[in-house]
Amino acid sequence: MGHYSADVTRPGRGSRAKALADQFAADPLETVLHILRRAAGPLTAAVIKEELLAGGVARTAVVESRWRPIREQLARHDNVTVDKGRYAWTPQARTVSPLEALDLIARRGVSGAQRTELLQLVRTALNGPSVDPVATARQRQADIDAVRTLAELASEVEELVVNDASPNAMIHRVRARVKRSGLEPVDRAGEETRFDRKRHKPISGSIRDGATVVVVRPGYVWKAPNEDLLVVRPVVEE
Repeated sequence: MGHYSADVTRPGRGSRAKALADQFAADPLETVLHILRRAAGPLTAAVIKEELLAGGVARTAVVESRWRPIREQLARHDNVTVDKGRYAWTPQARTVSPLEALDLIARRGVSGAQRTELLQLVRTALNGPSVDPVATARQRQADIDAVRTLAELASEVEELVVNDASPNAMIHRVRARVKRSGLEPVDRAGEETRFDRKRHKPISGSIRDGATVVVVRPGYVWKAPNEDLLVVRPVVEE
């Protein structure tokens, strides 16, 4: 197991311990990310706390005051993976599709700053599609219709965010809107279900068929004219 050490027991290391404690007081999340970046492998919460305490951080700050919000921020961080209670830094940031971003905006626990970032991702996606000059008029109209649908959804979600709508109201509105485009949700975030490798996507590692899992992000099925297509698989974890 990877292990980062503040090395505060050696002579001359007192200033480093004070620096770590000062950093934690100013930015707890960045201090933990620093530990994860220097670790040789995944770390449990207990090991991370040990490193903070060894670095001079007060026990009350680590255990009682700060750890819960840090844990929630780590779970949402683009460069942190969480697998069976172990946290690891990954230089390859996770990507979020516009549809996943809208779903995240509607979920409980997303801060105002994160909502702004997710909305910017949607806006970027709206600016991304371009029209091939040699495309047919039919294809061009299909592209316009798709972008208009996404724009209307982004606009509606942003209105709900500004007006501090409840998470349940936001989820209901998002699902009602995407349903007009023939999209049907598969599973619901936070619910338990049985793992099906043909339908679900593990958040990390592998999961045996039939195992009880928790839905992290729902999926979507597109009701096409001649078939049903699973366009986004539900993301789950054990």
